[in-house]
Amino acid sequence: MPDSTMRQGRGTKKTVERGRKQAAAALSNGRAVSPTQIYEQLRQRIATRIYPPGTRLSESELATEFRLSRTPVRQALQRLATDGLVSIKNGVGVTVTDLDRTEIDQAYYLRCQLAAMIGHTNPRPLSDADLAELKAVHLRVRALLGKRGGMPLGEFSELCERFHNIVNNVIGSRMLRDFIEILYHQTDRFWFGWMSEADMRAEVTHFLHEVEETQRALEINDFEAVGYIRRNHITMMLARMAALRDA
Repeated sequence: MPDSTMRQGRGTKKTVERGRKQAAAALSNGRAVSPTQIYEQLRQRIATRIYPPGTRLSESELATEFRLSRTPVRQALQRLATDGLVSIKNGVGVTVTDLDRTEIDQAYYLRCQLAAMIGHTNPRPLSDADLAELKAVHLRVRALLGKRGGMPLGEFSELCERFHNIVNNVIGSRMLRDFIEILYHQTDRFWFGWMSEADMRAEVTHFLHEVEETQRALEINDFEAVGYIRRNHITMMLARMAALRDA
């Protein structure tokens, strides 16, 4: 059974409805929505706890929301199931999955080990477009820290996702890249769940440091450093989160 002592954010019906309206407005915009866009939107909702573990997802309701037939929605849900983020069972439907304490620890351990391999598996320099994207993320994180008041979790999670995708483009091994991608999305939802108890501004500051360190390493194509920076920041984040997990 999932660890009932773990502090995790819980999405309310109001939050879910707000997320649905925002997604519909952002994605529809008079144009057809692809299964990939639906998949990414649903994955983001799972990551930020709009859909916490145990949430039932209705294929028909999602099709209505995105103004599509059920086929592309079904394709998106199948991708989420492949990633282990939802389970699809006859007679039960689609349910957001959970991990117990041991499984979460194992997933983070694997992430750390795989991150250290980034510089040893045929790494490749980033394209000019990726470098420009990294610079844009850097500027957005700084702007986020410059805002008064609380840190918006949605914007923070979006920047984390963009940064993760950029770093993954360094990886030359498709298999390693796929494993890291799956584990990232299996664990980020628990990390963002812990954010409700953490100092968000401090976490965004830590993230800024990781972005800047990675940027410096990529400027000289030190791919081993990129992997170790990623690994070290994961382990430091786990150390910061340990007290919250055990409270």
